[in-house]
Amino acid sequence: MHRVEGKVALITGAASGIGRAAAQMFAVQGAHVVVTDLYGDAAQRVAQGIVESGGSAIGLKVDVGVEADLQQMVDTAVETFGRLDVLFNNAVNKNPDTARDVDFLNFNQDLFHANMRVNVLGGVLACKYALPHMLGQGEGSIIFTSSTSSIAGEVAQFSYGASKAALNWYVQSIAATFGKRGVRCNAILPGVIRTAALEGWANEQMTQAFLDIQNVPRLGEPEDIASMALFLASDESRYVNGALLRVDGGMSCGTPMVPVVRAYL
Repeated sequence: MHRVEGKVALITGAASGIGRAAAQMFAVQGAHVVVTDLYGDAAQRVAQGIVESGGSAIGLKVDVGVEADLQQMVDTAVETFGRLDVLFNNAVNKNPDTARDVDFLNFNQDLFHANMRVNVLGGVLACKYALPHMLGQGEGSIIFTSSTSSIAGEVAQFSYGASKAALNWYVQSIAATFGKRGVRCNAILPGVIRTAALEGWANEQMTQAFLDIQNVPRLGEPEDIASMALFLASDESRYVNGALLRVDGGMSCGTPMVPVVRAYL
């Protein structure tokens, strides 16, 4: 039995990485998928691949930092498929300066506002346009991609972590505001995931260090996050609302001393 059979799922940032894995997985499980991304041609290619594999999808160019794009995105999803059941706010600001944000004493205000506009406001405004359709149906699932960086301090990417922490507040507030009316909202907090962004940022030594702090024998893959998103999109999670779900290979389950003691033992 397909886990999201007949549901209409709209995914932002779906041309690569976690979003692409989710789009493909949702389609295999019976959903009609709206694949959106800042890179429209790439979104179209993902959608075409789904269709060629026997699934149902359309691809759209969407800048989640532009409110008009978000409204049109939701309108197109509903006009094409007749309803909207799942909104997966996965898009993230891809400014390369985010990875180089390592000097707090020279705090980059422009990067801060860009991260807040894309990572937080983009998802909030997408919810603004999606919620009326979900409330009219009496059900819906909203999912955000957050980060483990949102729940503790960092020594770099100061604006990124702050934006994800703000996102968590909206997740729980949307859940509290609309849960009684059948619309759930949850966030996934990925750990270290092998995406193109990670490969472009982390060197070999960092990758090995990340592996050392995992409490599983490997780093995460985009499909690991997509699998959690599929659960949250499905009726299997109908009693899950307002959750901030860590999918981090057990990275956060132990004290910082664990990798040191493990190596010693």
